[in-house]
Amino acid sequence: MSAKPANFCLTENPVWVMILALSIYQKLWDEAMAAFAKGAVQLDPNLTNKKEDLRRGISIAIRPSAPVRRQVQQFTDQLTKICPDQYYYQPEELHVTLISLVSGSISWRQEMCHLLAYRAIVRDVLRRQSAFKISFQGVTASTAAVMVQGFPEHDALNQIREAIREAFLKNGFGGALDRRYKISTAHMTVLRFQYPLSNWQKLVTLLQENRATSFGEAEVRRAELVWGDWYASAKTIRKLEEYQLGSTSRA
Repeated sequence: MSAKPANFCLTENPVWVMILALSIYQKLWDEAMAAFAKGAVQLDPNLTNKKEDLRRGISIAIRPSAPVRRQVQQFTDQLTKICPDQYYYQPEELHVTLISLVSGSISWRQEMCHLLAYRAIVRDVLRRQSAFKISFQGVTASTAAVMVQGFPEHDALNQIREAIREAFLKNGFGGALDRRYKISTAHMTVLRFQYPLSNWQKLVTLLQENRATSFGEAEVRRAELVWGDWYASAKTIRKLEEYQLGSTSRA
């Protein structure tokens, strides 16, 4: 896939939102490049034996459009040729996490007693939200994974996240969210490292070539409440509810 310069419209993506997202992606990139140069990556020990991994969680997921999935697949096909032994997300598994309601852990059952209340809160918040677009531009990496960068228009995604956080707090569940970290980007993870890197130079070259590649734009009109394993694997994922967002028109 040839690299294409990212063409961001700052009238639809406020400057400060873009700067924040780009700074996060750049920080991850810099840390990853330093680690790759030493042949050091963060391996996930659970990937080689997923059947024994009992961590489960509940989150709200956004699925990319079919054209975006096809573009990402072209990129992961190239990655597979260079790093065939790593863990790859299948096209149907690609997602942007809107927010995690029950963080993936082995003790997930302890929070299931609150699930009906969680669902009612999320349903009430999302029914008042408008549809929006996410532009998928460029790739980044961490010491543990490779990701496609996402940039929502109007800061819409983080506004929805904050609305859910405020509603949870108002209803007495303020401590339930963001237990792993406070998510603020719209990335999609496409690869996780499960074995040491033997040809990191080729990987870095491919990532650099796609640093500004356009993977397309997706209109987000729905979101899914899903239960599944740490990796949102197709074999374990269960859709509990689907939420429809409104019109993309904004004042």
